[in-house]
Amino acid sequence: MALVVINYMSSISKSDFKNFFKYYKGEAQQEAGVEILFDQMRDVLKDDGHDWIQTYRSKAESSVSGHFTPDSTFDTKVTDNFTYSELTNGGEEARRFTSQDQCDVAVEICEFLEKARAKFGPIKITSGHRPPAINAAVGGASASEHLFAPGCGAVDAYPINGGGAEFESWCDANWPYSIGYGMSYRGFVHIGIRAGKPRVRWDY
Repeated sequence: MALVVINYMSSISKSDFKNFFKYYKGEAQQEAGVEILFDQMRDVLKDDGHDWIQTYRSKAESSVSGHFTPDSTFDTKVTDNFTYSELTNGGEEARRFTSQDQCDVAVEICEFLEKARAKFGPIKITSGHRPPAINAAVGGASASEHLFAPGCGAVDAYPINGGGAEFESWCDANWPYSIGYGMSYRGFVHIGIRAGKPRVRWDY
């Protein structure tokens, strides 16, 4: 009687699969794995309007940022590790936001900084909101994203523990909006959004 050997495929759980997204940091081996997954996905799952893509992109309710308004105290957390104070030069009243739109843009930027923090450690914001008078006083561009005009906003930032060049490259690869390359000359990367959210790159 012949011996029949049955090989059972070991499958990951739904929780394990979620962790692939949770711990994604854009590392080379992770990108290679995502490319393999993409190549083997059915075309219907690649449709930009598919339920899973729309759900993944939808804005989740945040217990942290949901309470962030222009009138919040400066120690209010915008996201888990970034406060209103950090966006206003240590909590300067003159730099307080004046509209909820500005707060919402700030949340989006800080959510990206959280991802950067997970990869590079603590991130220092050197410049955030600059109202017109302050922006003019420091020699900022007349249409600077730091003005937080409608649909716009920006921070200048760098990783406290070093690795600035890698941080700049990572931001360039992972932030789809405005990036100003300033690490080698000014010691920071400009991370911003302008109206319409175009992809923009420049050198200082």
